[in-house]
Amino acid sequence: MAQAEFERNSRQGGFDSASYRAPEPGGEARELTPLQQKLAALEKALPKALRTRAAALLLAVVLLAAGAVGIGGAKLAARSREAASWYTAGVPADNGYTLSDELNERANTAANVITTALNTPGLGAESGAVQAAQVALDGFTACQEAVAAGGAGMSEMYRADEALDSAINLLYGQMQELAADPLDMGAVGQQYGRFNSAGTVLGSLHYNEAVLDYQKDTGGPWASVLKGLFGIKEVEVFG
Repeated sequence: MAQAEFERNSRQGGFDSASYRAPEPGGEARELTPLQQKLAALEKALPKALRTRAAALLLAVVLLAAGAVGIGGAKLAARSREAASWYTAGVPADNGYTLSDELNERANTAANVITTALNTPGLGAESGAVQAAQVALDGFTACQEAVAAGGAGMSEMYRADEALDSAINLLYGQMQELAADPLDMGAVGQQYGRFNSAGTVLGSLHYNEAVLDYQKDTGGPWASVLKGLFGIKEVEVFG
């Protein structure tokens, strides 16, 4: 359909820029699609004499790109949404374990360890280890929120997890030094065990393999053009 429209407009002297250009003052306002907005912005930057021909050429490139990679913008967007969902839904190979669930487990158990440390004689709120652990946890949860909102990537989340891991290990080590029996830490020992267990699961998930396969299937210059035009964000590995 798009090809037919392009051919018809080409015979009339180029792509019908009115199909995406903002209306003249006083005209009826119409909402532009993201692709139309990009085309309009690109055309606006050109000399007036070249605008119609350039817009037609750009549309032709987009159509050729879709045909060259065998995947249209809508299909590419659907693949991207599926890959992005793996963060919370998991990949089939992980049998229900998900990246977001294990990160939540790390955050919750780390908070419990810190709470216990705050009430441990010899540590408390003035302890440098307690303060460092709280800073790491605050950064970790802030990064989780940013990832959920689409404002941070998996690499930032990975570094935040590493920082939290180091801080909690240091804090728990100090708690053991102050304990009557460092091998029997009671409830806080269980929380620390769950914290480390979630970290082990994170390291064994097949999330990264699935993302790398997705990147390979949707890579290449033409797919990159389509991703840019349709505003598709790249899905990153956790690392």
